[in-house]
This record gives sequence, structure tokens and C-alpha cells, in this order.
Amino acid sequence: MAAYQVAQEALAAEFAARWAEALAAVEAREIAGSLTELETAYVAAIRQSAAASYALSVAFYRLVRALETGRVIGGPGYRPASSLGSLWADFNRATGKRTGSGPSTPLPVDTRNPFPAEDLAGEARRAEETFRHQVADRVAKHERERPAREGSAALDDPELVAWEREFAESLKTGSTGAGGMLVQDGGRDAIHTALQDDPGAIGYYRATDASPCYFCALMAGRGAVYKTRATAAFGAHPHCHCQAVPIFSRRYQLPAANDKFARMWRDFGGGSLADWRTHYRTTTKT
Repeated sequence: MAAYQVAQEALAAEFAARWAEALAAVEAREIAGSLTELETAYVAAIRQSAAASYALSVAFYRLVRALETGRVIGGPGYRPASSLGSLWADFNRATGKRTGSGPSTPLPVDTRNPFPAEDLAGEARRAEETFRHQVADRVAKHERERPAREGSAALDDPELVAWEREFAESLKTGSTGAGGMLVQDGGRDAIHTALQDDPGAIGYYRATDASPCYFCALMAGRGAVYKTRATAAFGAHPHCHCQAVPIFSRRYQLPAANDKFARMWRDFGGGSLADWRTHYRTTTKT
């Protein structure tokens, strides 16, 4: 599980690096005239990393399923006579690390394909919409405010330079977080859909990082209750480090962090989401 989380984070980081390089090539004052080129770079970077996230999550899902049920599922990347050894090899290639191995004995196969086809058009549309909200709209607002800021000040006026720098950093932070969420959603969505179309699946639980936000902690504390279309929506947010871990056996054991969040919810005793946020922040600071 840890290797999967690290690999997903690495894909988001790869996107962030490519996007930072594209932004660094444009001066803050020139961004408004470079939106077309920047949008092309943004969408391409997201799609490339999201495709890798999808492939990683398929390998992860197939491996976990085989480990828990002793059977391998079909779908993209399936090879006849797959074994635990070959599934570990596929997962190791996807993560770029050797994290495990297994025997080469062929596993019984369920030929069903529960994985959704990659929605390339949908991914591009979401990336374009995100670019519009996180970059184009903010640049337009910045340009409207520029005349009042400039006034009679010289272009090298310290306050004006600081204003431009603050805008550029804010633009980078917002667009990187939103784009990284779309990257990892490539894999999260693959797991969500597969769970609903795989009769052997029970559901998934939310695995968090060491210090999740109050919302992610609440969702993680609920355990493996996510299966139906009504409950399977992951609810990721920009800069979210959570992942969906599929469950195929009642013998699963939640990570200690999930149990901790569940205890915190029980101790909370009920109330609004805002009340829970206050309780969570107060509790985690002590």
C-alpha cells in the first residue's frame, strides 16, 4: 500500500515539475499573452501523468485482488497464465521500485473486465476547465487590477514587483494542486468503477497521509463502507494525498490511522461538519 501511495504522489510531482517548467518560461507580465501555449502544456502534462496513474492503479487493483482471493481479473494489461510473480512484476514496473515478488504458478482467472476505458476526451475537458478556473480567470482578474496597481509607479517599483511575484506564486500553487488532483483521479476513478463492476469486490477504504485534513480524516474513519455508486465518490481535493484501497476479503485490517480517526469520531459524539473540524483540529494539536 505504501508503495502505491508513494508512486501516486510521484506522478503528481512529475506533473508539477513539468508545469512549473512551463510557467517559469513566461514572465508574470506576459502570462496573459501566453495562455494558449500554457493551456496546451497544462493539459498535456495532466493527461500524461493521469494515464500513468490509471495504469498504476490497474496493476495495484489486480495485485491486491489476487493476493486476497487467489484469482486474477481480466482487463487492460492482463496476460494469460498470470501468476503472483508476474502481477508483482507488473506492479513493480508501474512504481519504478521492487516492492514484492511471488510464485510463478498460474492463477485461476476471472475474465471479466471491470476497468473503465480511459476517458481521454473527458480528461482533456476537465483539464481545460481546471485551467480556465485556476489560470485564465485569475490572469484576467490580475490584468484588470494592473492599471490601478501600476499608476505612475516604475516597472521596477518594489511594491509592484512584489505584487507580481505574489500573483505568480499563487497562480502556480492553485493550478498545481488542482492539476495534481486530476492526475491522481486517473487512478482513483479506475478503482472506483472497477469495484462497482467486480462481483468479487467488497468496497474500499480511504488511506490518508500522516496528517490529513479534517474531511479526509472523517472519510478514513468510516472504514471500508464504500462500494455503491452512491457512496463510492472519493471526494478528493487539491493537494489531497489520500488513495482508495480495494477490499476483497472480510479478513482485511484497516491501518492504525483509520482506527484512530474512527475513535476520534466516536469521541466527538456528533454535530455539524464545522463542529467536527474544530474538534479534529483541537484534538490533533494536543
